Amino acid sequence: MFGVIVTSSFLIPATLAAWNTSGTPIFSQPAGYETKVYNNSAATTTLAYAYTDEELAMLWNQVGSIEVGPITTTVSPTPEPSTYPSPGTFHPLVASSEPLAESATLPDEFVWGMAASSYQIEGAAKDEGKGPSIWDLLAHRNYGSVSDNSTGDIVGSHYWLYKQDFARLAKLGVPYFSPSLSWPRFFPFGNGPLNQEGVAHYDDVIASMVSNGIKPAVTLFHWDTPLALFNSYGAWTDPRIVDDFFNYAKFVITRYDAYVPIWYTFNEPQYCNWQYQYYPAGNENGSYPAYHNITGGLPARIACSHYTILAHAKVAKWYHEEFKGRGRITFKNSGNYYEGNTTSTEDLDAVARNYEFVLGWFNGCWKDGDYPPMVKETLGSLLPNFTQAEKDMIKGSCDFFAIDAYTGYLATAIEGGSAACAANSSHPAFPECASSSSLAADGFPLGPSGDNGVNWLYSTPTGIRRFLNVITKDLFPETPDIVVSEFGFAEPFEGQQTSLQTILWDLRRADYYQGFLDNILLARTVDRVNVTGIFAWSIFDNFEWFSGNSVKFGLQYLNATSMERVPKASLFQMLDWFKAKGGAIHPGMVGNSTTMR
Repeated sequence: MFGVIVTSSFLIPATLAAWNTSGTPIFSQPAGYETKVYNNSAATTTLAYAYTDEELAMLWNQVGSIEVGPITTTVSPTPEPSTYPSPGTFHPLVASSEPLAESATLPDEFVWGMAASSYQIEGAAKDEGKGPSIWDLLAHRNYGSVSDNSTGDIVGSHYWLYKQDFARLAKLGVPYFSPSLSWPRFFPFGNGPLNQEGVAHYDDVIASMVSNGIKPAVTLFHWDTPLALFNSYGAWTDPRIVDDFFNYAKFVITRYDAYVPIWYTFNEPQYCNWQYQYYPAGNENGSYPAYHNITGGLPARIACSHYTILAHAKVAKWYHEEFKGRGRITFKNSGNYYEGNTTSTEDLDAVARNYEFVLGWFNGCWKDGDYPPMVKETLGSLLPNFTQAEKDMIKGSCDFFAIDAYTGYLATAIEGGSAACAANSSHPAFPECASSSSLAADGFPLGPSGDNGVNWLYSTPTGIRRFLNVITKDLFPETPDIVVSEFGFAEPFEGQQTSLQTILWDLRRADYYQGFLDNILLARTVDRVNVTGIFAWSIFDNFEWFSGNSVKFGLQYLNATSMERVPKASLFQMLDWFKAKGGAIHPGMVGNSTTMR
């Protein structure tokens, strides 16, 4: 042995142990080493990428193992059938309960179609140079955040099957499709060099839609922020995100504007409130650093909202003033109808607060470009200020109002009152300081419920009519027109069914579509609300974020093994409604025969 002293039963190093006067061991540091305190949550500077293949591989290692589906290459479409199995005489589709809608019709320029988003339907999560998004990380590493622990790795494999999907829409006579594009497919690191394969893919996606006679209404961002930007500077908690988003948006719009009549910069910026604030920055999962010491909660919500508003406005200003775009541009709001549980002053105050903290917060574009007074008064110094130049940029940055409206609520005052809550930032109801319920005053549900996995969703068709009136006449009368950019329903327990014949007759969803479509029509024809479009969610069953793949919003059933799509009764409910009421006509259809049976 070398360098040790052997005693009875111990080996003692040649450097002898030492103790201080209190009997605590003293450890000496060898020469040539230095120490520092590492604090992941206190990161303040940018992590720079050199955009190498090795760095991209490390980003995917941060996510973990990715599942690969049964289809791994672009599939050429096969001929669609001449007819599709559909409801017959034993149980016809749901009848209208609105007599005033019977003779009402829509003009030929009325926009309608289906909607979806990239992470929810594309699959091919890691293929052809794509970088990971925050949702790749959340679904894989933030274990338990998705209720069924599913991911968007495969889903409907629309990335490989888009040609067949568009052939299906064309055969059914659907004139518009509203997808989102994936930022990290274009820019795997969020900035830097473009991904050539991603560009080529979306070139063909747009070309395939156009060749099938389908007009695209494109969303640039549906929550799939490139993961690298969270690593680099904290993504939507940092002002640098504005320029990175602008760089991405500018490329996409410049390339495709000639074929895209409608642009949505953001899907539901309100996600900052009920999704982004729960992202795992600097937490015990060690997902990514907490830049600016923002680990989530209200600070993350406020920063995310602020930079999202600025990013939208910068793109919209460039689109009209510099690029001179051909189409229309706005963002898609998330919001639902509120009505006072009673006519008390307190409940009416709850209605106002619910609207201001959902819609008012983000819609300075229709006012003076600033946050509304109620939001500023409640948040005070927590809320950053817009400069006058920024307010000028925000004001007028939306060409029309777009609303994703799924349900309605009764607004109720909180115990102790809103004033006391608004003055106390530690109050659990802060900053909304208002409540809401899906139960009537007598305790009966406002309508049939959706799936348990989306317990906020009830079918409330008259609510959408009232909501469209409130938005355009009370909240934002400046808006020239309004589009229902999403609406849809999750059939209860559909994800637990194993029999296709049980799944296809989605009666509650069919009833939802009939009621919502009738009431949107009445808002236009009776109430004179200038509703100019409707998009149904969704083209087929998809990944529903924190609810995973077990909650089904699709108008078509998705076989997760074979990737086959099968139309449900609700799809024919919608198609027959437009056949009767009018609206945009797919160029491949004769007259307005939108249903191929």
